[in-house]
Amino acid sequence: MRVTIAAPASVANLGPGFDILALAVQLQNDVSAESRGGGVVTIDPGEGASAGLRNPATNLVSRAYLHACAALGVTDVGASFRCVNRIPFGRGLGSSAAAALSGVLAAAALHRAPWDEQAVLDVVSELEGHRDNAAAALLGGLAICAEGAPAVRMDVPDELRAVVFAPDSELATKDARRVVPHELSRADAVFNAGRCALLVRALAQRDWSTLGAAMEDRWHQPQRSALMPALMPMIAAARAAGAAGAALAGAGPSVVALSIGDHDAVAAAMAHAAQQHGVTGAALTLAPRNFGARVDMHP
Repeated sequence: MRVTIAAPASVANLGPGFDILALAVQLQNDVSAESRGGGVVTIDPGEGASAGLRNPATNLVSRAYLHACAALGVTDVGASFRCVNRIPFGRGLGSSAAAALSGVLAAAALHRAPWDEQAVLDVVSELEGHRDNAAAALLGGLAICAEGAPAVRMDVPDELRAVVFAPDSELATKDARRVVPHELSRADAVFNAGRCALLVRALAQRDWSTLGAAMEDRWHQPQRSALMPALMPMIAAARAAGAAGAALAGAGPSVVALSIGDHDAVAAAMAHAAQQHGVTGAALTLAPRNFGARVDMHP
């Protein structure tokens, strides 16, 4: 039996929604998995991939597959994987969540797991840790993850574009999370809660005039800007060029601007601001993806 999985990129946080909000976008990784006897797992990550990606013990797709098989009690775990990776690694676009989700969905499909969407997210979260990105990749649209409640989603207007400036350099998520405080003042907590509510309303009602204020944050971006000095200038440049709002993409170092106008002007402004701070990279203009991961079974 063979299964193919398409898992999209995602942009988490969107400013105030730290570990709560994530947006699926039209950029995807493709994974093909085929059952093999003998209990051996192999993985082909594609031409030019690093040695770590070629090792089933370290590649997150195969690790997630084996993690899910253990949860299912599967003993014959033999499988071969082939991957087409389009989501940049370590840029805040949910590459690890897409990889882990692909591995779990492969296990669920090949071994016919009786899991619903929330169960899949539980297994992915146990291994990868970022439920918001995983929920957006699985469900599509804007995913909302509230502690102790099922992850939910909503459609995002089709005219919106996520203009992402992705630096050439990577930033480890663990390093970006290390600087985020564990506690907030009452004033900052109220500020971010209000911005989250405003952000969801702005997307639901197409109220672009409030999106800029809705994407402001006091929890993680001020602290992370010490690691990414170009962050705030890039946000300001995107807004000045006409973006409705802008924020750090996930844990960074990419910056995302939500735009409904001249996307090229926004991308150029972000690239110029980055260049002024010695940051090189490339801009991507991505449509929202209002559907999640796709799983196709082949006999």
